[in-house]
Amino acid sequence: MLEAIISIQFDASQHKRHWIGEFQHLKIPFPPPKEQQKIAHCLSSLDDVIGLESHKLDALKNLKKGLMQQLFPQEVA
Repeated sequence: MLEAIISIQFDASQHKRHWIGEFQHLKIPFPPPKEQQKIAHCLSSLDDVIGLESHKLDALKNLKKGLMQQLFPQEVA
């Protein structure tokens, strides 16, 4: 809903009550609650995948770091 409100174009150069004069008559389409649940579930699933991929990336970075330390060991003084 915020995106819909932000995208409303209006002339702010006039001093008038935009809510009463213009905004209250706008129709903002929303999907039915069942469809909203499907969208939320899809986005939540994507968040889970992103989290798993992030953990995978961290593990690969640690593996790379370990391999680099094996390839180029530092001398202990």
